Amino acid sequence: MTEPSTSEQVLRGIPVSLGIEIGPAFVIQEEGFHLPTLAIDPSEVDGELERLDKAWETTIEQIKGMRESQGEGERQLFDDILEIHLMLANDIPIYIGSRVEELVRGKLLPVETAFHQALNELLERLSKSPLQRSEDVADIGDQVLRNLVGRDAAQFDEIEAPVIVVAEDLSPSMTVRLPKDKVLAFATTRGSRSSHTAIMARSLEIPAVVGLADLVDHVTEGDLIIIDGDRGQAILRPTPETVSRFNRLREAARQRVEAQVHLRELQAETRDGYVIHVQANIELPEEVEAVIEHGGHGIGLYRSEFLFLNRDDLPNEEEQFLAYRAVVEAVAPDPVTLRTLDIGGDKFLSSLRTPREMNPFMGWRAIRFCLQQPEIFHTQLRAILRASAFGNLSIMFPMISEIRELALASEALERVREELRREGEPFNELMEVGAMIEVPSAALVIEGLAPMVDFFSIGTNDLIQYTLAVDRGNERTAYLYDPLHPGVLRLIKEIVEKAHSFGKRVCMCGEMAGEIEFTLILVGLMLDEVSMSPISIPTIKRLIRSISLEDAVPVAEEALRMTDPSEIRSFLRSKTLELAPWTVDYLPAEAVSASA
Repeated sequence: MTEPSTSEQVLRGIPVSLGIEIGPAFVIQEEGFHLPTLAIDPSEVDGELERLDKAWETTIEQIKGMRESQGEGERQLFDDILEIHLMLANDIPIYIGSRVEELVRGKLLPVETAFHQALNELLERLSKSPLQRSEDVADIGDQVLRNLVGRDAAQFDEIEAPVIVVAEDLSPSMTVRLPKDKVLAFATTRGSRSSHTAIMARSLEIPAVVGLADLVDHVTEGDLIIIDGDRGQAILRPTPETVSRFNRLREAARQRVEAQVHLRELQAETRDGYVIHVQANIELPEEVEAVIEHGGHGIGLYRSEFLFLNRDDLPNEEEQFLAYRAVVEAVAPDPVTLRTLDIGGDKFLSSLRTPREMNPFMGWRAIRFCLQQPEIFHTQLRAILRASAFGNLSIMFPMISEIRELALASEALERVREELRREGEPFNELMEVGAMIEVPSAALVIEGLAPMVDFFSIGTNDLIQYTLAVDRGNERTAYLYDPLHPGVLRLIKEIVEKAHSFGKRVCMCGEMAGEIEFTLILVGLMLDEVSMSPISIPTIKRLIRSISLEDAVPVAEEALRMTDPSEIRSFLRSKTLELAPWTVDYLPAEAVSASA
C-alpha cells in the first residue's frame, strides 16, 4: 500500500456527475472474505446447501427492507434500481444454482467457496456488458456472501457532518444506504459513466468522479478533499489557495447554471441557422421531469426493457400501454422514440428460462429475441401503437444486423396495425419507424434498410465495441475503446451520408452524443438529432449555439483525414476552445493546458 502523502495531490479520473464540492473524506474500506478450501464431509452437503438457501432468503429480505426505508421524497429511480436487484436476487440462483450444487456435492467444496466460484463464472459471462449489469450481480453476490459468513455490510451511522465519500467502488446497495443529506460527493477508484452508482449520482445531481487510480491508498479519513465533477479530478489535502480557487470555480459554475436557464426553451441552433434537435435518453417515466427541467426537446431513446426487468412476471398490454402513454403525454407535443425490448446480454427476465451463452452480447438479444418470442413482441407492439394515439411517438428496432431482420419486424408491426384496425382501436397511422445502427453490417446495408424506415439512430456504445472488437468492460483492452478511432468516425460519416441520400434523418443516442469534446465533430458530420442524459443537455445546447456549421464542417473534414485518435482528440479540443472559449470550464484539464 502506498504511504499517504501530507501535501496537496491531484488525481485524475472519469467525471460522471457535474459539480464541485469540498469537504472531509469518509473512507469506505473494501473488505475481502475468507473462503474455506478444505473439503467438507459428505454428510454436510445438505446442510451447506440449506445455509445458502437461508442466505438468499436473508438477502431478499434485506433488499425489501432497503426499499421500505426510502422516504416518500426519494427519487423513484432508487426504488426502481432496488426492484431490479430484487428481480436479480430471484433470478441469479436459476443461473448458478445447479453449478453450486455440482461443486458442493461433486467436489465437496464449502458452500461459500462453491458460491463464489459459480458467481465469478456468471460474472465472466456478463463481462461484455455495455450497461454494466454485472455490477449489480456482483453487488447481490457480495450481500449473499456476507450473509453466509455472518459479516454485516458497512454502516454509516457515524457520519455526523457532510462528507466526501471515498471508496474503491460503491455498489448500488451501498449507495442506497448512504445518508443522502450528509453526502456532498462520491469519489471511487473503479466505476464507469454507465454504472448504477453514476446514474444515482446524476439523478441526485451529486458531483462524482470515478476511475481515480490508487485513490484509497492516498487518502486518510478526515483529509480535506475537493471533488471536481466538471473536470474529473480529486484534489487531496488542498492548500488554502487551492480551496479559495475552487470556491470561486464553484460559484462561477452556479452562475453559469443560472445563466443557462434561458436555453431551456431555445432550440440548439448554430449561429448560421443549422438546427440539431437535442433530446434525452430515459429509462423510467419519472425521468421526464428532469428532461423538461434541463431543456430537452423530446425523448430520443426510451428504453422499454426496464418495465420488464422490474418484475417477476411479464407486463401485460395494458400495463405497457399506460406506461408508454404517460411518457408520451408528459412530453407532448415533443417527440418520444421508444426502443422495443432490448433483452439479453446482461439483462435477465425472471419469467423466462433463457439459455446460457458463451458470448451473450453477440447472441440471442434485442430484435433477435423479439422475433423468436412473437407473443411478447406482439403484446409490446400493440401497447406502443395504442400509445401513439396520445402524442408524437415513434418506434425503433434495436440491434438490426441484416435486411431480413428489419423486414420481419416491419411485417410483425403491420400485422398488429391490421389487428387494431379491425378492432377499431385508435392509433397513429403515420407513426414513424426507425432502426438502430449498432452493428457494422447494418451500416454497410443501409441502402436496403432505408426504404423500410423513416429514420436511423446510431447507438455508439455497441457500435464502437463491435467495430473495434473491444470489450470496454475488460480492463486489459479498455484503452482501445475510443469513439475517436478513425474507423468509428468514418463509419458514422458513411451512415449519415447514406441515410441523408435516401432522405432519412439520423439521430445519435449513445454516450458519445452527450460528451462536449465530441459535439463539434458531430455537428460537422451533420447529424440531425442527438440524445443524451438530461443533465448534459444545457451544456451541449449552449455549445451548438456558440458555433456555426460553416466552422464545424471543415473541422470534421480535417479530423477525418487524421489517423491517430489522440491527435484527433487534441485537435477537436483545441478547435472547441478556439470557437467557444467558455468550454475551458468543461473540457478536461489536460485539454486546456495543451492548448495554452
